[in-house]
Amino acid sequence: MQNRIDEALTDILNHVFIHEHLTTSGQPTFEQLAQIKAAGFNTIVNLALTNASNHLPNEDKICLELGLDYIHIPLLWDCPNPSTGLLILDLIAYLVQEQKVWLHCAKNLRVSSLMYLYQQYYLGIDIAIADIALHEIWEPDATWTGFMHAIQLQLQARQSTQEISQIS
Repeated sequence: MQNRIDEALTDILNHVFIHEHLTTSGQPTFEQLAQIKAAGFNTIVNLALTNASNHLPNEDKICLELGLDYIHIPLLWDCPNPSTGLLILDLIAYLVQEQKVWLHCAKNLRVSSLMYLYQQYYLGIDIAIADIALHEIWEPDATWTGFMHAIQLQLQARQSTQEISQIS
């Protein structure tokens, strides 16, 4: 039964397994949310706006009725906020310590941009591997490249501060 559920999850739009506690995708359907719950996930994090063309109406209510925690932190498509992006990365890093998280947006474009950074700065994965994973989903435009660079600068500064404090 578990294998059948896991196979069904791979049918979700742009499904990407990050690690045993984190999977990403585009917008799941009602049936797919039930499959996500059955596969042992605890929390759904949605980065899409509620006016997206494939948005699932009442996703928050559906998740809560299924027994899933639901967190909605929308990122604007034309003007994503790097501070919000950093908040999302830190939230995901915190949540996956104790639970299984399904992170999605409309098509997994917003999410894949953040996972590019998550893999490098939170998981220590080589930039070339993170780059391949990103480009399997999409080629970010100038807006999203700038968004990723702005967050990357903050993460590099954080990393440098930690390294300096370890030397002291």
